[in-house]
Amino acid sequence: MVLRMSRPQKHPKTGIYQFRKRVPEKLQGLLGKKEEKLTLGTRNLAEAKVLHARIAAEVEERWHLLAAGSQSLSEKQAMGVAGEVYRDLIAQYDENPSALPLSQVLFDVAHIRRKKPRVMIAGSNPELAAMMLQKAFDRSKTRVPDLVESFLQKKGLRLDPQSLKMVVDRVSTAVMQAQAHIRKMAEGDYRPDPEAARFPDLALPRPDVVAPRPTKLGEYSILQVFEDYADEKEISPATLIRWRPIIEKVSKEVPDCRDLTRRWVIDWKNRLVASGLAQATVRDTYLSVLRATCEWGVTNDRLPENPVSKVTVAVPRKIKTRSPGYSKAEAATVLCATFSPTPARMSSPMASARKWVPWLCAYTGARVGEISQLRKSDIKERDGFHLIWITPEAGTTKDANARWVAVHSHLVDLGFLKFVASSKSGPLFYDKSLARDPNSTHPQHKKVGEKLCKWIRSKEVGLTDDRLQPNHAWRHTFKTLARSAGMDTGARDYMQGHIPATEGEGYGEHLADVLSREIEKLPRFSVEVSTGTDP
Repeated sequence: MVLRMSRPQKHPKTGIYQFRKRVPEKLQGLLGKKEEKLTLGTRNLAEAKVLHARIAAEVEERWHLLAAGSQSLSEKQAMGVAGEVYRDLIAQYDENPSALPLSQVLFDVAHIRRKKPRVMIAGSNPELAAMMLQKAFDRSKTRVPDLVESFLQKKGLRLDPQSLKMVVDRVSTAVMQAQAHIRKMAEGDYRPDPEAARFPDLALPRPDVVAPRPTKLGEYSILQVFEDYADEKEISPATLIRWRPIIEKVSKEVPDCRDLTRRWVIDWKNRLVASGLAQATVRDTYLSVLRATCEWGVTNDRLPENPVSKVTVAVPRKIKTRSPGYSKAEAATVLCATFSPTPARMSSPMASARKWVPWLCAYTGARVGEISQLRKSDIKERDGFHLIWITPEAGTTKDANARWVAVHSHLVDLGFLKFVASSKSGPLFYDKSLARDPNSTHPQHKKVGEKLCKWIRSKEVGLTDDRLQPNHAWRHTFKTLARSAGMDTGARDYMQGHIPATEGEGYGEHLADVLSREIEKLPRFSVEVSTGTDP
């Protein structure tokens, strides 16, 4: 529904008139709102009509310039922008010039001149003082760019990279000039700045002569930039399925990659956090994919700069109140439960997963997804030793690399190799023919892991400590036991899929006999089942 209002609107409670107008849909993403709403500051209708007409003209001009896309400014126009910023700063501190902190002046000048100031710190808590000064120094890094961006937003003006750089340079000099004059006023000298006349009047591009950008964006579509980046990077299908919907949502608000601004990205980030998404998810997934897409766009001349490069999310520090791995008793509880009868309606592959996946995780330290995706063909004999081939060909691995893991003799004694031999070809722990959507972001092997986690937390097994991640805990447990048993660090990290501790450790191969020798250093898990025997 389009909101058309040609008259001032009276606020129902205060009686003060307002300006209200719906933002065109194509500009809502850029402005971060659906309606322009401003108070007119008066209860007098005649006065409100005059103010309303003036604001309406300003808003229409700003929207027209925004819709036109990036513009180029002349050197004179860039100086005009600097003059506007200069006069705004002088006006801000005209009544109380001493309110301008000296530290802000020092830090701004330091950043503009690219020199870090030397500061002598005294007092009872010099560490705290130094930390606060460092924060103030860091905040001043973006002060000039923020002033420029705020001014351009107010005018509805978007600039090409060359013009933006030129404006930032001119404004930087104007800021130092304004601060020098404000310091003089703080000392009691209110004489006009003789250098203020150097700024020309600002004459922005006229909206009626600005040609709108073509409707077909082609290579400048943010979706197209993402697709080109994904093709060149050869991103895995599973990652594409997770990432593409994020870029599609961004595209609905900002279709043209050249229209992405740091201010929009910050607003988008804040909206994601406010929606209830975890800060770590916003930082490591949403911002990460947009940052990578824009970075590719910069290196391929689609974008002048990456608007996401310095945008992040503050993630609360996690407080650890227990070990992330299983205790001896918890590990025994889970492994003992694998011998319990499964429900009659449970599928045969899922019943096998409940029996074998925890044991395999315990004796390999692999990720649950890497185990639940195993195929019959991934259990191999090499040089007389039984090995597990963990490969992205079966589904996925975190680093997209394949690796060998030796089969512990206890797994052999429990009957794992007999189970594999009796299984049909294909996945061991799920039925591929039952997949509802092969391209789903939720593949079957992930569902297996989720069901196992739910089972371990259920009353049947009883590990309800929400600080424990039932599937991931095996990786920590494996590492703890491997250290205690004196397992070779290189073999241990290789079998778990961890980055080698040193560059040298990454050289050479891990032979089957070495892997088997090292895995046998792990002590056998001893559990009691209903028969009272040790399996």
